[in-house]
Amino acid sequence: MITTPGRLALKDIAELAEVSRPAVSNWRKRYGDFPAPVEESTPRKPLFDADAVVAWLKRNDFFPEGAEQKLRLASLWAVANLLRTVVPIDDIPLVMLTLLARDKNPAFVPSAEFTELAAEISPDTVEEVRQGIASLKLADYGQAARLVVDRFLGVGSRGDRSQYGTISSLSSTTVVAAAATTAADAGTVLDPACGIAGTLLGVGDHAPDARLLGVDMGRYTATLARLLVYLTGKEATIVTGDSLTADPFADVRADLVVCEPPLGGRFSRDDREQLQRSFPDYSLGGLGYDDLFLLYGSQHLAAGGRAYIITSLHPTFRRQFKEHRQHLTAQGRIEAVVELPPGLFSATRIPAVLWVLSAGDTTEPLLIDASEQPPRSVPTRIADWLTAARRGEATDVRYKAVTLADVVTNDGSLTPSTYLAEPIDADEARSAFDTAIQSLATSTKELMHLRTPRVTADAIPTSTTSTTLGKLIQEGHFERIDGTYEREKELKTGAAYLARSRRDDAPSFVDDFDSDDVLRPGDILLPRIGTTAWVHEDDGKTWVPSNMVTVLRPTSDEYDPHFIVACLTAPANAETRGTMPRHLPISRITIPELKRAERAVIADTARSLSTAQSAARQLAQEIEHANNALVNLVFAGK
Repeated sequence: MITTPGRLALKDIAELAEVSRPAVSNWRKRYGDFPAPVEESTPRKPLFDADAVVAWLKRNDFFPEGAEQKLRLASLWAVANLLRTVVPIDDIPLVMLTLLARDKNPAFVPSAEFTELAAEISPDTVEEVRQGIASLKLADYGQAARLVVDRFLGVGSRGDRSQYGTISSLSSTTVVAAAATTAADAGTVLDPACGIAGTLLGVGDHAPDARLLGVDMGRYTATLARLLVYLTGKEATIVTGDSLTADPFADVRADLVVCEPPLGGRFSRDDREQLQRSFPDYSLGGLGYDDLFLLYGSQHLAAGGRAYIITSLHPTFRRQFKEHRQHLTAQGRIEAVVELPPGLFSATRIPAVLWVLSAGDTTEPLLIDASEQPPRSVPTRIADWLTAARRGEATDVRYKAVTLADVVTNDGSLTPSTYLAEPIDADEARSAFDTAIQSLATSTKELMHLRTPRVTADAIPTSTTSTTLGKLIQEGHFERIDGTYEREKELKTGAAYLARSRRDDAPSFVDDFDSDDVLRPGDILLPRIGTTAWVHEDDGKTWVPSNMVTVLRPTSDEYDPHFIVACLTAPANAETRGTMPRHLPISRITIPELKRAERAVIADTARSLSTAQSAARQLAQEIEHANNALVNLVFAGK
């Protein structure tokens, strides 16, 4: 019998029961005996006693057959969740991995960073977590450590916590897969910005005899990296320091350099003098951290070595890095530049680029354009692309070798998609232009038949008194629903469309949702940023509100939604403080007091104007499409 000490979040319960999170939410509503959240949790992030949840699942036949192994995993989450309400979630892995290390070896000496964190936690909680880990009787501490890190810092978490990357994050697995193509005989592997060492350890699996070296500036991050190394049974040297200004491995020449530099960072004036000593052959003005780590990688390669560095797209075209790109090309230090799609980085959707640098034995860099490929497919295909391009063989992405003259002619750019852009087909351009013009003509004719309001100012009722939207909600005329759904980046289609703050945004989708959250005709959508609002109409699609939208759902027929929207978008209800345009808080939004018949006049007028606005928006899109088709037709003659 496996016991399950600790707490389970809704996500943990869903994974254990092999259902969606909305299904768990429905169980809570439908079954009166579903376990109540524990006292220390919050309404927005409820936690449940793990033993009680497992017992309830089994009692109601919701515990999947053969789920005992998953129960062990859920037990690990349950123990970790004991810390959710007592330390910042970013710090849970360091506490958990330290206690895992002590469970593995009672003589293990905790770090100063753990001691600092433990001082903020009650001894009873630490002991409860320790006993919970001991009860799991773990056989593979490395797997447990990776799972904890992924859960709280990597692909299993959200937002800024994903900045550290893990062995499971797409950016890390891409670098590891690429580096594996030349890792077989590596004697030294160096990661100058190693984070929690996920990439370094991943490459180490392909170079079992290599010396692994890592550096990170963050005390807690470097400590976490050392814990991960220890628990996985590997050997690596992790140093807390700054590779750029005080390089602890300045004299090391590595067979492999792997790195995911910080995105968007720039050095301070105070650091410039020291950086200039680190890079004496280069002008550093205007460079970012990603540029500097490319220079670092090229300087630390042994003969025949390779560096695999993943950056944003900026270093391929940034003006301040132009001379450096040309210099590296002339020195034969750029073997390949692979343009990758958005969605590889854990915490941002910006496009990525993988640089493969050499020790000076490359005559013509390879430019590979994989920018249109599905992000999740990249780690399993990157090795094939590199291998095929190196051999000059066909592959399923476009690539070409370029000379220094090509680079100079293209203003120093090394952006693969620029070199590999397919020419516009003249026949397709003509057809697209004719179609766009015909569509525009149709929309223009339809606009001519549009009925605008047939009223004058004398017909519009006025008011000298008002109430607030907050009072209308209190009186039961509307239910407020705060949207919670986030865009699922990888989905090109899904079970439901996501209603976002801008109606003209590209479609976004979600797969898991609560049926109670599906938008209904007449629902009012109020973006949290901006001063627009609109009434949801039935278009045959399923919609749910994003976390940037508030929904006002009519619960009586007293107030026409179009009347409320007309009031919401009025200048009088715009927040005048601050630089970001937005509505007043809902409780303060003013609603004029009018008789029902008077409100109907305003609602009918607003409805007519809304129809005209939708038609105008459609016409604007048609005009933009026609203009693009026009210019494409011109360029098709090149």
